[in-house]
Amino acid sequence: MATTTEWDQIVDVIIVGSGGAALVAATMAADEGAKTLVVEKDELLGGTTAVSGGGIWLPNNHVMAEAGIPDSKEAALTYIKRVVDGRAPDPELLEVFVDTAPEMLKYLVEHTPATFHIQPLPDYYTPWGWEGHLPRPGRTVEANPYPVGERLPEWKDKIVKRGTLMSLGAATTLTEDFMPRTPEIEAELARREAEDVRPKGAALIAALLEGLLDRGVDIWLSSPAKDLVVNESGAVVGAVVDHDGKRTRVGARKGIVLACGGFEWNREMVMTHLGYDVKPLSPGGNTGDGLSMAMKAGAQLGNTTSYWGTPVMFDPEITRNGEMVPQFEWGRGEPSSMVVNQKGKRFANEALPYNDFPKAFGVFDSTNHEFPNAGPCWQIFDNVVRSNVRVLSMLPGEPDPDWAIKADSIAELASMISIDPAALVATVDRFNENAANGVDPDFERTSKGLMGPGTMRPLTEGPFYAVRIYPGMLGTNGGPMISKDAEVRRQGGGVIEGLYAAGNTAANVFGWAYPSGGGTIGNGTVFGYRAGIHAGSRPARDI
Repeated sequence: MATTTEWDQIVDVIIVGSGGAALVAATMAADEGAKTLVVEKDELLGGTTAVSGGGIWLPNNHVMAEAGIPDSKEAALTYIKRVVDGRAPDPELLEVFVDTAPEMLKYLVEHTPATFHIQPLPDYYTPWGWEGHLPRPGRTVEANPYPVGERLPEWKDKIVKRGTLMSLGAATTLTEDFMPRTPEIEAELARREAEDVRPKGAALIAALLEGLLDRGVDIWLSSPAKDLVVNESGAVVGAVVDHDGKRTRVGARKGIVLACGGFEWNREMVMTHLGYDVKPLSPGGNTGDGLSMAMKAGAQLGNTTSYWGTPVMFDPEITRNGEMVPQFEWGRGEPSSMVVNQKGKRFANEALPYNDFPKAFGVFDSTNHEFPNAGPCWQIFDNVVRSNVRVLSMLPGEPDPDWAIKADSIAELASMISIDPAALVATVDRFNENAANGVDPDFERTSKGLMGPGTMRPLTEGPFYAVRIYPGMLGTNGGPMISKDAEVRRQGGGVIEGLYAAGNTAANVFGWAYPSGGGTIGNGTVFGYRAGIHAGSRPARDI
């Protein structure tokens, strides 16, 4: 059993990670009077949250109420239960989430520098008409742009910046991403760039960071947690951290919160748990450290076969360290566009929410004993889409880039991408006939979907184009099962004393599902909030 004489340093609560879930947990632990330490593996602060669109899905919150958007606990819970469809790791946590969401947001507004506005997102299954859903705008909020250059000048180069994602503006809020670029908006964006005012997820991280600095919370960057220290009774009492070039043993009198991301960059874990290759878009440090430490401590796991999905594409003109960087999809769901596998067949409703569509790549065909959508798969579209919609760096009205795959006929295009021409022509002919009649008997695209639902138009205007499309993920969302206060459950029963998990390190309370944009950060911040309160308010242990 570890004793105080064996520690290099002792605090009350250690937070592992620095994304939204981690920093909310740190905020609450500190406000409970706990001496709190944040340790981050990367040299930059913010994790996946900082490069995200920044949406936080929080039902029945006060920002909605102030904007005149009605909601209720009952409506939100009804909607969530339908989306989850009986597959939540712990159904009781759904009500805990709905109860805590408005409380958490209210606390951040009243006790940190963060302020918020409504994002223009509907609940993603609004087109399905499920009870309890909210149409646009719905339950998603976003932190207001934050003046990092003015308020945090010493930290501006230590917070993750949006880098190579083409689809989300580096200076725009998500609301502004959906708006025309007026001269007024252009002037405001220029001001933000000049003054280092950051929107989206980076705004949330910056605001929480300022609050933590005001509270005197220590933050160690480039300091990966390598192991948990467990005493003879199985309680977690500290962590081993690589800090300032040496192995450091840090005791935790009250607890440790693992909020250090998922395992999407650990290919061995991805193939073990997900079973097929999925391209990650998150920062590269999410290699399953939290999952590994929790497993060694005896955690019960849940939801490890799931991930926050999005189809992705690659643009040869966008690289990092010589490698192409996955980009969010472009053009999926456009009327004269479809997605096919290498057999030239459609395999899903192209208008499905982005979290759902990638799951179709991993479907097993038991009749033919194969994974027909394992790739390569292709987005096929005609010149109407090309002339009106940006697809990667192919911009309307500009010449085709050298890498563009195009042909004057569907048969010729099929030959260029090694698909049987007869098969692709047959698929396009069937699509065109159904589109002309306003129906989609194969996948119900004319009635269900998020990406342009109800819109199908024949592919008739050449040239025709093909772009590779892959299953991608914003992060994995399986890991340790947690209690209502985010305590890590022990395999065999009970909880592991002193150990908590939140965000993508923990088993997602929604299971495999994604109710709307911001479901990831909403889930993480709510249970980070509960973890911080519970850990910070515990009696200090003699370690």
